[in-house]
Amino acid sequence: MLEVVFNDSAKGSITMAKKQEEDAIRESIENTKEKKSQEQFKGKSWGGNLKDVVCIGFNLDIGDIAHEIDGDERKHTFVQLFGSVDFEQEQLEEFFKYQRDDLDKLISMAKDGIPIRVWKSNTTFSACGYAYLCDVLKDINCKISTVSLSEYEQDLPINKASYADWAEIKPSQFCHFLDREREISLAEKLIQSNRWIDLKKENTVLRTIKNGELISVSEDFYDQLIINNLPDGEFVMARLIGNILGKYPIGIGDGWYALRIKKMIDDKRLEVVGERDTNHPYGKILRKK
Repeated sequence: MLEVVFNDSAKGSITMAKKQEEDAIRESIENTKEKKSQEQFKGKSWGGNLKDVVCIGFNLDIGDIAHEIDGDERKHTFVQLFGSVDFEQEQLEEFFKYQRDDLDKLISMAKDGIPIRVWKSNTTFSACGYAYLCDVLKDINCKISTVSLSEYEQDLPINKASYADWAEIKPSQFCHFLDREREISLAEKLIQSNRWIDLKKENTVLRTIKNGELISVSEDFYDQLIINNLPDGEFVMARLIGNILGKYPIGIGDGWYALRIKKMIDDKRLEVVGERDTNHPYGKILRKK
């Protein structure tokens, strides 16, 4: 079984969940002194090897999608979203090498008949990743199943009101979701593939989920969230972004809001009046014009 997620944090969480199970089984064997090998129990409920977890796509809800996921266009999107963080070109290339390696692993294991289990969430980047995956695998005869995250998980021992993505779930809690696995039909795979083909043709800067449908939208689609939360008087950019992230947990990261705020500055809708912290990328003090 190959586990598929759509961000690195979720990949780390599921890898840790599989390791915790493996360690628990090993400890049980040692404590009971059973004469059964560790290999017999590895992945007992999860299935597959500990390393059989891949992250497919990088924020496919944002930026160019008409080209390869590790092409220059996607690297440009990465720099746009994380340009406030100092990183070397070598680190950028390494990140996208991991992207390509995970994609190649997905395709190879699918061709070998290994079942694919996709962990879908409520975010647009997950919906885009799922549509992209179905397009990549459309001509490969393989079993694909999904595990979907509900926005509200009241029946689980998790103390949180709502959830946007699997990255918010603790590794020890993933076992509660395994019985939600649902195999998808060929029809669903082709529908998702066709949706991705349409999105690629449109190739807008931004995509979102509206009324349950994955659609292309203009780059100012989320601007109203920023405008609605602009305080009177002076404010620190970081605090505004933090307030928006907390108020609207929809899977849009701070990098996108920062880009749009900088656009508002360029368009003279906001002005910079000072610096709270010159070492912080969002340390500017702003106010409405």
